Amino acid sequence: MNYIAVFSGVLLMAAPLVSQPAESEMKRLMQVQTRAQILEQLGSPRMTGEFGEFISMQFQIGVVDQHEFSHIVVIRKSDGSLVSITRNYEPEQVVDPLFPDDEVTVHYYPDDKVPQFSLRLRRLSGGRVLMAMGSAKRSSPTGQLVIMRESELRHFYPWLKGQLDSAKVR
Repeated sequence: MNYIAVFSGVLLMAAPLVSQPAESEMKRLMQVQTRAQILEQLGSPRMTGEFGEFISMQFQIGVVDQHEFSHIVVIRKSDGSLVSITRNYEPEQVVDPLFPDDEVTVHYYPDDKVPQFSLRLRRLSGGRVLMAMGSAKRSSPTGQLVIMRESELRHFYPWLKGQLDSAKVR
C-alpha cells in the first residue's frame, strides 16, 4: 500500500476544515442535524465515550495537541439526536461575525455581580444556541464555540438555563 498517497488523501480531505476561518466552519456546522452529517463533515472520531444518557465523540482535525480535541460532539443515546457540537481553538480566535450585536446576550457565571466566567450567546433556528465561551464582548477572542440545543442547557449549563428562564419572565 502506498502510505504517501493515503496520507496525502487524508490531508486533502481535512484541509477544508483546517484552512477555513472559524466563521465559515461554524456556519457549516450550524447546519448539521444528524450523526450521519457529523461523520460526513468531520470523519471518524478519534475517541468515543458514554456518560449518563449521552454519547460523546471527540475528533482531532488539523494541528492539535495529541491530548486535545478540535471538535467534541454529544448525541443523546435514546434517540440519536444531536445535543451539541463544541469547537476548540488554539490559538484563541475572534468570532465576531458569528455574533451580530443585535442577536447577542452576555451571561456571567455565577451572575453579573460576581462574574467568574462569561460567554456570549446567540439564539439560532431550531431551538439551538451558539456560545462563545469566555468571551464577553466584541473583539474578545474565544478558545471554544459551542452549538447546543437550548433545551439541553439544563444538563450542561444549569446556571445559564436559569438566567435565560428568568429573562423570559421579565
